[in-house]
Amino acid sequence: MTHPRFFLPANLKGPTAELLGPEAHHLHNVLRLQPGDEIELFDGDGTEATARVESASKKRIVVSILSRQPGAAELPVPLILATAIPKGDRFRWLVEKATELGVTRLVPLQTERSVVDPRATKLEKMRAAVIAASKQCRRARLMEITPLQNWAEFLTSRPTDDPLLMAHPGGAAWQADWVAGERPTTICIGPEGGFSDAEISLANSRATLVDLGPRILRIETAALALVALCGASLRS
Repeated sequence: MTHPRFFLPANLKGPTAELLGPEAHHLHNVLRLQPGDEIELFDGDGTEATARVESASKKRIVVSILSRQPGAAELPVPLILATAIPKGDRFRWLVEKATELGVTRLVPLQTERSVVDPRATKLEKMRAAVIAASKQCRRARLMEITPLQNWAEFLTSRPTDDPLLMAHPGGAAWQADWVAGERPTTICIGPEGGFSDAEISLANSRATLVDLGPRILRIETAALALVALCGASLRS
């Protein structure tokens, strides 16, 4: 039986825990759960627990922890998505689906042809989308969203030995062994005008260019296609 799932960013090692604020409101006023009902908790750092409601009010829920375990929905190695930002609500949709597909970290990129420059407040609001998607897909670890980085900064900040895949027309056809091993894999997606020649040249010595087919894809389509390919290869 699947129980309602709640986010509790606190230590789940004690015998009891409290839900406050929006999570308490959702449990008490929306789902109308009562003492004795069982729920699931996750802390965003990889631990989840089964708990029982002991007392419930509009603003405070007390639960007893029945069992706890590490989450089982993560990929075997980290998967990083560095991407230009799509316009409008498409960014939120990308955040939700990247969370569902197991991305460990999302790095917003500022490239030469970027048309969207998200403010820090917008990036912070995306955290709510990550939490909601994590509840839905039953992840116990929240996908991290970093501050905006420009292309050169991003390339110099990452380990040079880790696989780096760039979506780019004219690249090589997909090969599953690109992501074999235990090193974190990074996927790079440019803006809808593509990476510039200078940006490709800057990364070319350390990146594998990947062709996703003859059609022109939106940012979020290319990102999720390559994430899905990497995820399937990492799990095999």
